[in-house]
Amino acid sequence: MRLSYDATADVAYLSLRPLAQGEPIGPTLLLETDHAFAGFVALDFSLRDGQALGLEFQMASACLPAELLVAAERVDGGHLARITEMRLGRGVQSLSADRPTRVQ
Repeated sequence: MRLSYDATADVAYLSLRPLAQGEPIGPTLLLETDHAFAGFVALDFSLRDGQALGLEFQMASACLPAELLVAAERVDGGHLARITEMRLGRGVQSLSADRPTRVQ
């Protein structure tokens, strides 16, 4: 298991096992059981074997122990790109890199 933490977005991701190259992800189950808590937990599953792959914790600083977040791999500012790459199974580039240059 591996925990990463993006303090910029206040999101942590607990990988339960390594993701195989090209392994399809889905569905993602969103867990929200307490209306007094604004955050949520997302659970990712593998389409290949149906096993759980990882848990994403929104508002991680409110729901995980501080000592756990301090020990986590820091990915500040990079969580969205990493999780998108994992769920889509391809590299993610900035939006500006995909747009053609306009000449006026």
